[in-house]
Amino acid sequence: MIRTTLTALMAAASVWLVAPTAQAGKVGGGDAGRCERLESESVTTCTGKGKNRVCVTEDTYCGGPGNDGSCSCDAGCAVAGNCCTDYEPVCAGNFQCTPDSGQIVFLHQGGMCSTQWDYSGSSDRLADVSGISNAVSVDVHGVQTDSTGTQVAAKTFARYADACCTGSNSCIVYNYSNGDNVVGFALDQLASVDRVCTGKGRNKVCEDIPSWNILEVRTAAGNGGGSELSNWELLADLFACSLAPEISPSGIRNLYDHNNTRGVPVYHMGGFLDQVSGSDDITLDAAWWFLPWHNDGAVAYHSAGARNDSVEWCGDGNNLVWDWDYFGNWCADENLCSSNYGTLFQGHAIAYCSMLMENSDHIDQKMEYILYMGQ
Repeated sequence: MIRTTLTALMAAASVWLVAPTAQAGKVGGGDAGRCERLESESVTTCTGKGKNRVCVTEDTYCGGPGNDGSCSCDAGCAVAGNCCTDYEPVCAGNFQCTPDSGQIVFLHQGGMCSTQWDYSGSSDRLADVSGISNAVSVDVHGVQTDSTGTQVAAKTFARYADACCTGSNSCIVYNYSNGDNVVGFALDQLASVDRVCTGKGRNKVCEDIPSWNILEVRTAAGNGGGSELSNWELLADLFACSLAPEISPSGIRNLYDHNNTRGVPVYHMGGFLDQVSGSDDITLDAAWWFLPWHNDGAVAYHSAGARNDSVEWCGDGNNLVWDWDYFGNWCADENLCSSNYGTLFQGHAIAYCSMLMENSDHIDQKMEYILYMGQ
């Protein structure tokens, strides 16, 4: 049965009545403590005077409690069982890969409000690379929950890339939802570079070459263009972590240069919910009404499709259809690759143009790229 305007109002009302979920793959779960510390949070302590003056800058919370005291970044946390999720990469230097060993490392970056990709007891899993010689799947443990979660998780992702994607190693990155921005921010702002010079004297030419050997990035249901849900603060708060209100289209599009991928190709897959079936997740089903027409309950086509403009509708006015159930115009062209949705960010492309993910919601799409690749 086609959903009516009354159904829409009831669905919208249900958003405020449904408690946020914390299941793996779903939005929600609340803020989490972390060992990662941003530069703006660093603390410098100096001792001594004159030539004996020594200053130490703490750029992590390692050696003490996490940023909010809810978990530990001390070496004894493993025995106590209270380590912050990002303790291993940030404090212990454990990245689940073997640096400079010729490995092909598949990094998995989760989405908004997550602290990892794979959660036990859920349908989430890492890509199966058992058929690839000297390959390993790595779950990136970056805390993506508080208001600076994108930048925090990007710094942790950069640690993984420095360890796993340099030297003789190479990487392929899977990311989901706001993981799109975590990886994008890291590539633009944090990528390690090698200074390479050729020639001598006046003929000497130097350039910065990225040291990360990332072959490609594979994004499912990306939030690289931001979500309009963040403009509705009460709705955003329901996603149960402080990052939710910070990922609006304007906020995300101004956070970093989406066109600067350091030469790494970024491929996208995305889909949408239709009027007929909706989602089996009541929160996403309700959120659908607060987004542009083609959306998956969390992000619209302009975001999942890496468009450099946040306008949803067909740019030239063609293919617009009036829909009485929606009481508005919508673009009849459902092809994510269509130029009717505008041009893509530089370095970005759509991996699969046919509607592989037609009538699939944001949560269902998390594993779609991995399954599409046969992994």
